[in-house]
Formats: sequence, C-alpha cells, structure tokens
Amino acid sequence: MLKLKNKQRSAARWFWFAGVIFGMITLLTFSEGNPVSGVWAVTLVGFFLMISSWITGVILGKRAKKMDRLLSGETLIAQWELTDEQRKSYSSHMRTKALAKSNALMWVISILFVIITIPFLFFLEKDEGWGFVMLMGLILFIVFVFSRFMPYYYYSRNIMGDRQVMIGSKYAYVNGYFHNWDFPLSGLKKLKPISEPFEGISLTYYYTDRTWRNEHTLNIPVAKDMDCKSLISRIEAGN
Repeated sequence: MLKLKNKQRSAARWFWFAGVIFGMITLLTFSEGNPVSGVWAVTLVGFFLMISSWITGVILGKRAKKMDRLLSGETLIAQWELTDEQRKSYSSHMRTKALAKSNALMWVISILFVIITIPFLFFLEKDEGWGFVMLMGLILFIVFVFSRFMPYYYYSRNIMGDRQVMIGSKYAYVNGYFHNWDFPLSGLKKLKPISEPFEGISLTYYYTDRTWRNEHTLNIPVAKDMDCKSLISRIEAGN
C-alpha cells in the first residue's frame, strides 16, 4: 500500500457534513423562534444545497474507492515520482493551459456582456440603466479577477504537489490530482509520447455530462528510465 493520502475521501466527508448543515437550516425554517422561521426562500435554497452536497459526496465517495484500488496496487500499471525540475515544468505547463482557457472565457463573457447589456439599456430609465451597467460591470470584474487568479492558484497547488504519478488502465493520479474515465459514456481517446514541453506521454480522455461530450488532455512527465512506448501499450491494453 502506497503511503499517500486519499484526498477524495476527505473531500467527500466535507460535502456530507455540508449537506447535514444545509439540512438543519432547512428544518429550522419549519420551526418557530429563530431568524429563518417561515422564510421559504431559505427552505428552497437550503434543500437544494443539501441535495447537491450529498450528490457530490456520493460522487467523491465513489472516486475515493477507485483511488483506493490504485493506491493498493490492484489497478496500478506504473508509478513514479516527479523530480523537482519535472514538477516545475509540469506546473508551468498547467498554468499556461489555464491562462489560455481563462482568456477564452473572458472573450466569451465580454461578448455576452455586450449582447445582454446594450439591448436592455433601451428599455430602462437613465438612472436604472446606469445601475444595470454597474451591476453587469461588477459581475464582469469579478469574473476577470477570478480568471486571473485561478491559473496562479493552480500553479501554486501544483508546485507544492506530492510529485507522485500513478497510472492505471482507466485512472491517473498526477501530482495531487485524480482523473478517471471508467464511467458510462467516457473512455480513452488518444495516447501518445511527447517531447514538448517535457518528455512524457499525452493522454486524452472523454466524458459526457450535462454539457454533452467533453475532452480533457493530460500531459504527464515520465521518469527518464521509463519506456514510454511500453507504458502506452500497457495502458491501451486495459482500455
């Protein structure tokens, strides 16, 4: 058993705990003598957050079991540790990808901001129009700050990661983050060796959710003494 903490399980417990708290708040709205008594908006929001938290807890709990199988070696194909140089290169690569996604997101939101805001101004009074513009501008500003902050947050998380890499046929744990593609309407799409931005493998898997089919690509640095072609063959054999 590898001495590595299963973060999926602790995250699942936090969501279950949050669900209990939201459930208690929901129940308080039905009793008298408290600030939220009879506030049915709180009832609706609390119930929704309770269910959402528990569903997330179930999902993370299932992921924790899959992570346990990887940690125990049951589904493990290969395991290695990133060097300091590899971890730094990987972290910089992930930051560059996150910045590109953030820039694309800002363009989309800015266009939507213009499309939504301008037509409404024709139907609002002058004072109301300025208030609406300020509100929309505040939302745009918050999204902008968030889009600038998150890539550097992920960089700091990766640069302080545990450096562990574990690969299964349908699982991958890379520097603190767990990925899996063994659920319905998901699977491995592409797998190949790479030499840029570092020596390693590029793994692309797809999954289906409420936004339909999505893809995620992992570029993973590989240990210098490891044969990438052999590793790829073993992963493909399990898919």
